[in-house]
Amino acid sequence: MKSTSTLLIVTILTIAASAVHAQISKGVNALGGNLSFNTGTSKSSTGLKQTGTNFSISPSFMTAYENNRAVGFNVNYGYSKNSFGYQKTNTYGAGIFLRQYKSLGKGFYIFAQEALAFDYSKNTTEFSDSLNVPNNKQLYIGVSVNPVLAYDVSKHFQLELLFFNNLIGASYTYGTNTSISSTIKTDNFSLGANLDASQLTSLNIGAKIFFDR
Repeated sequence: MKSTSTLLIVTILTIAASAVHAQISKGVNALGGNLSFNTGTSKSSTGLKQTGTNFSISPSFMTAYENNRAVGFNVNYGYSKNSFGYQKTNTYGAGIFLRQYKSLGKGFYIFAQEALAFDYSKNTTEFSDSLNVPNNKQLYIGVSVNPVLAYDVSKHFQLELLFFNNLIGASYTYGTNTSISSTIKTDNFSLGANLDASQLTSLNIGAKIFFDR
């Protein structure tokens, strides 16, 4: 009887502990981000070789202001270079986001993320070692809503899986395209939903490290 009572108590405590961690509690903080790098070379039938390099980093910070509700911000930097025309692009950005988590059990969560993002990019073309002509400058402002699936690998580490990029979104883009002889200004506004099933073949993976959880 004593052993049965002990087992029952342990079981109850285990379930209770699981319930405590089956949420993102108020006051919990988390760090996360994305890092990517790739480079490649292609060669045409005429023997022309092109080399491209891309790098991006986007750290983020998040805090839960209520149970299963969080607010956060991120900054990002991107760099790309293409040997064809000696083109270089630098991108700087920042954003804020809101999240509403829903526990699915067994460490799984689904949440909606609403985000506001700002990006500024500058592309330059090197015609010679001493001449860099600004080719394109662009300012991007956008809002988006995305569904994300998350899984607790441990109490302090969580993986995230983004299914659709900008499932619902709106954006405004303003740019200037400068050549040696002229400058062309462009602006564009877009609004819509991105339900292209092909996105399911290129999923985005992220991660969060939680503190005080």
